[in-house]
Amino acid sequence: MKYLLTGVAAITMLTACGQKDKPDDAAAPSGIVFSESKVPSFSVHKGDAGSAAAALAAMSLETPGSGNVTWGDRTLNGDKAVFTDVTIVTSAYEGDDEDEVSGLDGADLTVAKLELDGLAMQEGAPSFSRILLSDMTFVPTDPEEAENGSGKIGSIELVNPSPETAGWVASLFSEDEVPDLPEGDALAFDQWAVKDVDFRIDDPDGEQGTFTIGTIEVTGLKDQAAALMKLDGLTFDMTDPVEDTNMKFNLASVEMRGADLGLLTDASEDASDPEEVSQMMNLAGQDPANPGYESLTLNGFDMNLAGVKVDMPKLVSAVGRDKKNSVVAVKTEPFKVSLTTDEGKYGDQLAGQLAMLGYETLELSGAGYQTYDETTDLTTYVKGQNFWELKDGFRIDFGAQYAGAKEMAAAGASDDPSDMLGDTLDNMIIHNMELVVDDDGFMDRAFNAYAAQSGQDPQEIRNQLTGMLAMAPMMAAGSGIDAELLTEASTALSSFVSDPKTLTIKLAPAEPLAMSTLAEMEDPSALTKESLGFSAANE
Repeated sequence: MKYLLTGVAAITMLTACGQKDKPDDAAAPSGIVFSESKVPSFSVHKGDAGSAAAALAAMSLETPGSGNVTWGDRTLNGDKAVFTDVTIVTSAYEGDDEDEVSGLDGADLTVAKLELDGLAMQEGAPSFSRILLSDMTFVPTDPEEAENGSGKIGSIELVNPSPETAGWVASLFSEDEVPDLPEGDALAFDQWAVKDVDFRIDDPDGEQGTFTIGTIEVTGLKDQAAALMKLDGLTFDMTDPVEDTNMKFNLASVEMRGADLGLLTDASEDASDPEEVSQMMNLAGQDPANPGYESLTLNGFDMNLAGVKVDMPKLVSAVGRDKKNSVVAVKTEPFKVSLTTDEGKYGDQLAGQLAMLGYETLELSGAGYQTYDETTDLTTYVKGQNFWELKDGFRIDFGAQYAGAKEMAAAGASDDPSDMLGDTLDNMIIHNMELVVDDDGFMDRAFNAYAAQSGQDPQEIRNQLTGMLAMAPMMAAGSGIDAELLTEASTALSSFVSDPKTLTIKLAPAEPLAMSTLAEMEDPSALTKESLGFSAANE
């Protein structure tokens, strides 16, 4: 595994650093438009033939071995240089912390061909417009490590990098200390692409397996936003004899368009830093509906973890915009996920649990659609378009409308991250809410499974639970809670337990209800069935 991690780190070191489908309804009735911007085209920028040689010298590429690079042959034609039979001594790279290039002391990199286009000296620093490394192989400096696997990459290409990004890549070829990778707006380029990644692990006393990627591509990275981020053909097959487990993972493709790397990076890497979380929440507060991307498409995902098999054929999500081009909606198209078992350590355990519920396979489907009105600060989960459904089990539909998204973000930005849930509830103002649970046999399965474990009769358990629910209004008589509300709720739940049909619970308060009011309320008698607009039924 160390060898695999070394190779992955090298991919990051050597270079800087979707969706084709869209929701079925291109324009929603409300005027919200779901579309995607085109990926910008580009061409390699011209360099300066007059200063190309000086640029190579500044990058320690004038003579073999003057830096961390040796080669068999070199040609320079105008602003383009081609090197063949190249070795890059990546084992020389060192780093003091996670922000620097580190973990590369285990292998050097051989490259069949290294091409540099658009060479020039700009403001005293070397630059280029395109670098292409072809047919790369990781060669461990320790002969014993070579017996533990192999690592190959078909090509790595970087086109039209920013001066800061080009300077960082150029520094990798010299013997000078490697600076930190550029961040923020300084990290920019027209395209970065890695193709045909193939790592093989063969540790005689440990893990064995393969890790391959067809293509990784980032296009149009500028101002911390990427026009396109794409990955195709990911496979992972690893066996751990110590844990007696095997994991297989396949992903046909994933595409993200319009990725806001400022928001996504903060969310993924800085969640433990209160200051960074504060900055992230401030950004989210400016546009509460923005998930950090324009569209996202995932195709052909499947995984088998020691006999637990998960399969998701497709997932499509996209943002909708109004006439002012503001993000005002996020829609996830209906998708399906299946969970089943096979032979294996974890599969055998899960199969027994599923059998108790009468399942061999769980087939789950879902969808989501939420809109946001920045004028009223209202977030709406559209009724009928937000659901989870288990085949031969149940369907849960959810609809709601609430205000306070901006306040939630602002409060979350000013406090400790651990208090964010409390801040969210304190600032949420409910306008309406509806929960619909449609039973399709799951209640019978659940009671039968519990009865089998406890040695009781399923109907006897039903009767006990129904009796407890029926007694709820009497037991809460002295609490101050509205008796009419309790009676209707307990009647609906009792009916659903004894004869499950479709349980519907609604909340439509006469005046918008602040969650903070509920938290601070000492006398619950003010919350009546009428004031809350509460209703519950099993029909």
